[in-house]
Amino acid sequence: MTQFEFILIMTSVIYALGVAQVLSGVSRLASTGGAVRPFVAHTLWVVILFTSIFLVWWATWEFREVSWTFPQYSYLLIAPILLYFACSLVMPRDSGEEDVDLEVHFYRVRRPLMWTFLVFTVVIVFDGPLLGTEPLVHPVRIWHSTWFVAAAVGAVSEGRRVHIGIAVVVLTTSALLVATRFWALS
Repeated sequence: MTQFEFILIMTSVIYALGVAQVLSGVSRLASTGGAVRPFVAHTLWVVILFTSIFLVWWATWEFREVSWTFPQYSYLLIAPILLYFACSLVMPRDSGEEDVDLEVHFYRVRRPLMWTFLVFTVVIVFDGPLLGTEPLVHPVRIWHSTWFVAAAVGAVSEGRRVHIGIAVVVLTTSALLVATRFWALS
């Protein structure tokens, strides 16, 4: 087993826990005894976080040649921990037989969700430069900057249209990131 494979085990476990949060949350919503009132921004954030887990895990391959130290390994764990936390926020807790209003839930967790995504964005901006795999000034920072601004606006705004717009922008820029950077990772 290589050092990279060893390090990837823990990050993969944390990412898997985030996936489990989303999947079990969707399952709870599907099996609730009450009505579920959807909210577009919430649904888009579920998709954003779910796909972000796979994108960031996939991007971790870029670190396969790093000569790892414990501080670098510790830094690498921050992104999956933040994504797990965001996934646990975005999915409502056990609803049982009660009605679930996803808009009410979204606004209840909006600030911590947006701040978590903002910090996550900062972490992934610096992982490549800190691990020596890419420069700080890089074309991918355009997408990161968009996410940063969107999360900052989302943390302070309560507007319904604003949050739907933010989610659309983040999801669209994520798709553009995949198309321009991760389509084929060699």
